[in-house]
Amino acid sequence: MKAVVYKVNPAGWALCRLLQRAWPSCLCTRLNGLSLRELPAPPLPGADWVRCRTLLGGICGTDLNIIAQRQPPNSILQAFSSMPMVLGHENVAVVEHLGPQVPAEWLGKRVCVDPSLGCRQRGVSPLCPQCRKGNYGACESFWGPAGGKCDIPAGTSIGYNSATGGSLGQQFVAHVSQLVEVPGPISDEEALLTDPIACSLHSVLRARLDDAAKVLVYGAGVLGLGVVACLRATGYTGCIDVIARGPNAALAKTFGADEVLSLPPDRRARFEAIAARTGARMHRVRFGNLMLSGGYNAVFDCVGTASSINESLKWAASRGQVVIIGTGAGGRMDLTPVWFGELEVIGAYGRQDEHYDGRRISTYALVHKLMLDKRIDARRLLTHAFRLDQWKTAVAAALNKRISGALKVAIDFRQN
Repeated sequence: MKAVVYKVNPAGWALCRLLQRAWPSCLCTRLNGLSLRELPAPPLPGADWVRCRTLLGGICGTDLNIIAQRQPPNSILQAFSSMPMVLGHENVAVVEHLGPQVPAEWLGKRVCVDPSLGCRQRGVSPLCPQCRKGNYGACESFWGPAGGKCDIPAGTSIGYNSATGGSLGQQFVAHVSQLVEVPGPISDEEALLTDPIACSLHSVLRARLDDAAKVLVYGAGVLGLGVVACLRATGYTGCIDVIARGPNAALAKTFGADEVLSLPPDRRARFEAIAARTGARMHRVRFGNLMLSGGYNAVFDCVGTASSINESLKWAASRGQVVIIGTGAGGRMDLTPVWFGELEVIGAYGRQDEHYDGRRISTYALVHKLMLDKRIDARRLLTHAFRLDQWKTAVAAALNKRISGALKVAIDFRQN
């Protein structure tokens, strides 16, 4: 099979970091550890695993952070991946091969594979405390075999694990518990958005908002637009402001935003705009540091940079919530607003079993239900699709969204 493979080369990584401004395409070369390779199909790690044929594979912001070297070289996430790895965890696929303990009815099913590789998938018994609660996105066994029946190396999910393959390859393997059948009325293209919408939905359900809250969504990429859509889909009727620019601003309105803020680059002007919108009071202290009294009751940071998180913390009202959903990045943080304003900082990673409407349901299954009920329409988020042999063009479009106008970029294996 053919697949987009990543294996870091420390010397090449350092050289690409120096060269990428003058030679941006170096990021899609073996020098940066990235290449299209011919590989054997990954073997089944256990009797209760299946092999899937990829229909569509999405390029996630986490993939782009790896490729574009946005994570620091000492990132703690290194402990939760193994190389070489076939990138890609956003997927729509068909089950093509069953392990001997997998029910026969799964053969030929069109599925979205929940990528998390927790205790259940690794055969760890007893389950860790988080997996017992259904919080498998916070599993304590991501780092490696942990005594499980399946000798799976470190890796939080498919796409970051050397044993499973990923959805930027023609085939990958999954545990039967990861399979979520795609309902017939949902197209392949809409189903591909299941994972990013699930991440947005999980963050919304973590926040516990009432309709009196004023909400700011910082960023209007796929995650940010997904947060807006999921807030409305789950019944939130309060005020939603979104920081966006370009064509995404109009799209944010269609997803349910009340106001779209196009903030200027000047730092003071940004704080003044937020203060004017929320009725907060701005304080200026020495060396240009700024702070607000008042602000938003909840801020969803869907960017994940040091600057966006610092602003999110300072734009939240006292005793407000800051939900960090964007991929974490290193950098200096001013945590004064957290203790001084008694903020609740909430991390939202991936997907899990949710408690919704009086029952327990997986985030993926809930996304599909909301799609079927016409409460979420994610189809507009998939803007670009390329064949596998065009993978470099696909990555370039995803990395340079201001030029390409891309939101979600996918590899379409149906064309190969």
